[in-house]
This record gives sequence, C-alpha cells and structure tokens, in this order.
Amino acid sequence: MELTYIVIALSILILPIALTKLLSGRSRDTKAAPAATPVSKRAPPATAGTALRVQVEGLLVQGGKMEAIKLMRDKTGLPLQEAKEAVETIARDAAILAPAPSLVAFIQRAQEMSEEVRKLAASGQKIEAIKLIRERTGLGLKEAKDLVDRLG
Repeated sequence: MELTYIVIALSILILPIALTKLLSGRSRDTKAAPAATPVSKRAPPATAGTALRVQVEGLLVQGGKMEAIKLMRDKTGLPLQEAKEAVETIARDAAILAPAPSLVAFIQRAQEMSEEVRKLAASGQKIEAIKLIRERTGLGLKEAKDLVDRLG
C-alpha cells in the first residue's frame, strides 16, 4: 500500500518536470521552422499535437507501432517516412519518461509479498520479514530493515 503511495508521489513530482521539458522543446522547434515550410512538414498545433502524442503513446504501449504511424499520417498528413520518424521520436521520448522496467518489476514483487511481510512484521518476526524482502527483491540490509520498520 505504501509503495503505491510512493509511486503516485513520484509521478506527481516527475510529471510536471517532464511536461515542461517536452513543451519547452516543442516551442523551440516550432520557432526555428521557417515560414516557407511546406504544409506537410509543419508541426501540428501544440494542443492538437499534445492530444495526438498521447494517442500515439497509448498505441505504442499496446505494441501498435503500425497503428501509431497510420494515426500520425491521418491526423497530420505527413508522408510515411516522416510519420514513422515522428512516431519513433515519440517512442524514444516516452521511453525516457517511462519508469525503468526493473522498478516496475520490483514494485509488483513488493506488492505480491507485502501481505506476508506485514504478517511477519506485525507478529514481531522482523528478522524473518527482512530476510524475506532481501531474498525476493535483492535490497540491501538497511533498505529492507527500513521498509519492515515502516510496515510494522
């Protein structure tokens, strides 16, 4: 339960920073574009681009790269190669912002064993709880002890 709160808190802290970086990079790119840029090469408006980006990221998370490229072409009118490059750029950016797979796996394992650890900590078997956490997660002694102290 506490790990869920930690993940939510981290998301709340990281999301504004990530959005600021994304939007500040986007505004520099649109200012640098010359006025004579053909329609097919112009970036979509920021509000439309943000909604499109969210849709593309959703498709990429589901493994639908081809669908994301098709959506990009339909919404922006970009040629195939440029739409593919735009989707790949979004995928790279999203990968940077996404939590590391090891962190996600760690959180899932912790949630699965949290009930058992809580029972051990509540019954005064803190050493067994610490051993269990260390065996299943690979955490160090101090980190495991701190976690058990928070639970029990």
